[in-house]
Amino acid sequence: MLDSFFHSGRSATAAKSVRPVRSMQTGQTGQTGQTGQTGQTEQTEQTEQTEQTERPSQNNNTSHEKASELLSMQDIHISHGDKVLLKIDKLTVPSQKLVAFIGPNGAGKSTLLHTVLGQHTGVALKTQGYITAQGQPIDEMMRDGHIAWVGQHERFELPLTVLDYALLGVSPNLAWYQRPNRHHVERAQTLLQDFELSNLTDARVQTLSGGEKQRLAIVRALMQDTKIMMFDEPTNHLDIRHQRFLLHYLHTLVHEQRKSILVVLHDLTYAHRYTDEVVLLNGGRVIAQGTPNEVMTRQRLSAAYDVDIKAHQTEDGVVFV
Repeated sequence: MLDSFFHSGRSATAAKSVRPVRSMQTGQTGQTGQTGQTGQTEQTEQTEQTEQTERPSQNNNTSHEKASELLSMQDIHISHGDKVLLKIDKLTVPSQKLVAFIGPNGAGKSTLLHTVLGQHTGVALKTQGYITAQGQPIDEMMRDGHIAWVGQHERFELPLTVLDYALLGVSPNLAWYQRPNRHHVERAQTLLQDFELSNLTDARVQTLSGGEKQRLAIVRALMQDTKIMMFDEPTNHLDIRHQRFLLHYLHTLVHEQRKSILVVLHDLTYAHRYTDEVVLLNGGRVIAQGTPNEVMTRQRLSAAYDVDIKAHQTEDGVVFV
């Protein structure tokens, strides 16, 4: 799958159209269209034409409908001692979008996702606020296995093979007495092949490289087959080839299978090129939210990162330096 992705010329840009995930194995092209969004924030130096030609196309089925709500966060206040880690009066994230959280180190990106997931970081934090996912309390969604998650530091302590670890992804969907069936095994093998891990099926997870472990953790999350997925810096440990493939893959899941995916990203070029919506954080607060073109202006990014950031138009798309 990776070979066909790169040999088709999609490595240079995010591709001008998006194929369904399954058809990428056979080289068939899915049908896509453009979708537009409006916002109240200022426009970037990039023209609208740049977004239309250099970013992945989007399905237009809901372009004239108000996006449904995925997450709603209200009165969020997370602190450690006197230090405020996250303070959000109200944040609403739309569903069926690939949404990126960007910002400098310590901005609150990972803290936000951990707060959504109700995870503890090992540090005594004071927390308050209310979070719902599609109108339901977030803890119920997590308990029922409706949200798949890949963190920055996945643990590979159990003596499992690569295939066994991938199959852990279906465990939230099984009763305690059930085991993965042949369908699950076949799907795991397909995903391992997609992410170039099929030659390591019987290898112990402890023998994998950092990049291989990261790809395996992503496969495990994909095996859970949820409508909502969250990734904290998923491109960590991946080379540029696998980074591009992964983000294109996630974009395809959103626009061909109507998934809702949240990612924390450090690479501004990837955030602009692959995602549908961007949330810029700094100092534990939301600075701006909207489409990449709306949010990622030179003035706003330079202020948030405290360094001059410029966007350059290249034949492969916009590059931030």
